[in-house]
Amino acid sequence: MSIVNYMYSTTWFKPLRFLLAGVYYLIIALRNFLYDLGIFKIHSVETPVISVGNLSAGGSGKTILVQALVEYFQTQNIQPAVLSRGYGRSTKGLRLVADKLGLKEDPLTAGDEPFLIAHNYPGVPVVVSENRVVGAQYLERSFRPGVIILDDGFQHRRLDRNLDILLVDWPVNQAVHLLPWGALREPFANKQRADLVLYSKAGLRGNSHADLTFNLTDSVYDHAGNSLLLSELQGEYGLFAGLGNPDYFFESLQAQHYPATTKIAFPDHARYEASQLAKISNRASQYWITTQKDYIKLRPEFCRQQNIYYIKLKTKLPPALLDQLKQNFN
Repeated sequence: MSIVNYMYSTTWFKPLRFLLAGVYYLIIALRNFLYDLGIFKIHSVETPVISVGNLSAGGSGKTILVQALVEYFQTQNIQPAVLSRGYGRSTKGLRLVADKLGLKEDPLTAGDEPFLIAHNYPGVPVVVSENRVVGAQYLERSFRPGVIILDDGFQHRRLDRNLDILLVDWPVNQAVHLLPWGALREPFANKQRADLVLYSKAGLRGNSHADLTFNLTDSVYDHAGNSLLLSELQGEYGLFAGLGNPDYFFESLQAQHYPATTKIAFPDHARYEASQLAKISNRASQYWITTQKDYIKLRPEFCRQQNIYYIKLKTKLPPALLDQLKQNFN
């Protein structure tokens, strides 16, 4: 068990978490204050920038929205490029994940989410960099895109953006406290800094407040890339995922299919090392279903041996966002 998980599961750590959350709040408040005053400089590039971010630590569907934006701009004949920090990658600095000729990195060196975007949209330049200003300048200089989509950029204020989109889980994330007491990166009140706030994931919770819902495709895919209707799969099966909010995926899949006999939740951005693979292979299931984000990190032979399929999540751009895009990109 990691020290973070130990802190969350042990009662006597709660006062320490509360104290650290207070310190974290002061740091966040001071940092935003200095940006608001102009003491911390905000850098611009000539290319329009759209930021997609959230307030909580993972699980709001940012990458799914980024992919929907890529598709939108492609239909408008505007060349998109994607910029990300590349969370969880084994590398540092600026890395070109993909250019117009194809993939240059793998999920380990690029980060699973940037690699997933690059894999799904051949020809779209994707760059990872801790310094998003440097990353945006590189994309602009090297590819001259019509728009740069900044994945997970709400807290990265050094790079100016033309449209700041904030995703908030509805109902509001149950961990409504700041890290490490809860899961919020910033106080909920800071949503006022965004140009557009989208409430997501109401779907199965019987709530009509969501602006953005995520839907599973009707088909699953195997290790060879063959598609199969989900309804054609029969027998006892298992689910696994390494997501910020795996329960949403598990509930959605079972509602569309039927209850799974086994469910395994791995840490977000799991690398699927030997001990994690053993948790899958040691369970008896006729087949497994996971997300594409998890699937791309698995070896094809392991997927074939364990009969693992992946399913995709899709979303539609809501009217409020489409209006913003039409205003900014006519």
